Amino acid sequence: MENNNFTVYQFENYDVEGLKLEINFSNTDFIEIKTHEEINSPIENMEESFEPLLFGIDMNITNIKNINDLKGKKMILLDGHHRYEYLKRNDIDKSIELVLISIDDVEILSYPSRLIIRKKEFEEILENYNFSNNVSSRFFVSVDDVKFFNEEILDIYQLYEFKNFCYVNEYISSAVDENKINDEIIVNFTPIKVSEIIENDSLFPPKSTWITPRL
Repeated sequence: MENNNFTVYQFENYDVEGLKLEINFSNTDFIEIKTHEEINSPIENMEESFEPLLFGIDMNITNIKNINDLKGKKMILLDGHHRYEYLKRNDIDKSIELVLISIDDVEILSYPSRLIIRKKEFEEILENYNFSNNVSSRFFVSVDDVKFFNEEILDIYQLYEFKNFCYVNEYISSAVDENKINDEIIVNFTPIKVSEIIENDSLFPPKSTWITPRL
């Protein structure tokens, strides 16, 4: 894969092999780029160089030898939404490093949120929106690992509309420290599947997903 500066990329902490390459997004309209998370605070200024973007593609990356092999393909942005949005918004005409992996190697977890309001108040909100820990369904909101299910929610997009509602109304915050504070209450939602990102153009709230592998 040495042609066109396409090189093998080995992740340090994951048994996954990617493909490292450079793309100028200002002149690659022949590739469909799909984003899946909203940007709440766009970056206005960015350094000239930054970490590579991480993309997934629905094909075996060993079949990709040069840029022409990407024509007509859909690449899903897995990590780097702020950086990509900045590049596109400013139509920056330069080659950017990225790492491309097969979506078969992608794992998605729900990105944890921090509860801002009192726990009892949030549980009352859940009850008002027909969430209960006395029923079971695929779709849930967990509060410190206690799951509240909602049988009236029919798909993941409705659930994440509710998450966005909680986010906008400042019931929860996307910012979670790696080291949990003693009295911090963590809220989680049913994880998103890769297929659900691919099949639907809905944008999820900021920091909805924790995707591995990580660069």
